[in-house]
Amino acid sequence: MCNLSEGIEQKGIEKGIQQGIQQGILAGYQSLHHLMQAKAITRDQALDDVENKDDFKKWLSLQK
Repeated sequence: MCNLSEGIEQKGIEKGIQQGIQQGILAGYQSLHHLMQAKAITRDQALDDVENKDDFKKWLSLQK
């Protein structure tokens, strides 16, 4: 494989990995939101479980 096609392939792989990470984060947010709606956990408990609290708060505000 030539250097150009290897570079294109690598960029595609990196983009796919990033998309997968974002999908995983979104799925986690949705799971926490469902638990909050079911009154199984509080908002504060959900916030304790996320790494990026500001991002989760922003996502939550869009769900209302």
